[in-house]
Amino acid sequence: MRTIASTILFATILLGGAAAQELTIAVSHYGSFGLNDLDGQLPVSGELRFSLPISDRFALEPFVTAGSEQGRRRAGSEGFYGAQIRQRLRRLTSPSRYAFVTYGAAGYYSTSGAYPPVIGFFGVGMQQGISKRVSFRPEVQLISFHVVPIGYRLVAGVAVH
Repeated sequence: MRTIASTILFATILLGGAAAQELTIAVSHYGSFGLNDLDGQLPVSGELRFSLPISDRFALEPFVTAGSEQGRRRAGSEGFYGAQIRQRLRRLTSPSRYAFVTYGAAGYYSTSGAYPPVIGFFGVGMQQGISKRVSFRPEVQLISFHVVPIGYRLVAGVAVH
């Protein structure tokens, strides 16, 4: 739990220094490729992500997910925490929509403990404007433990500018 609080605190501190931020609230789903990793299937989780622009093409995005553990004796939460880089693809950009790639590192936590950010990921997504300040943001990511692909993550959310 301290890890989640630290991640949220770090993201909040970074928000104070950024000029134009974005907050994304999303639902994420992790699926395993059948390897005995992260206790198999994780529950559908809520995700909170801050986007901190570095340039017009790049943004740093600290995030944390939280879902309830299923099938365990004690109830608790589990999920990912970490940071990613979002890189906008200029060729696939219009005034109301753009495509992007994401890459970064994440750690895993549960009631039994937290693990350092040794989980890597790479993904693609799209951000479609709904109104002046709200966008729909779906993405898919390939998850790896060190360099071995272990699963995928589907994320869909609403970004508020």
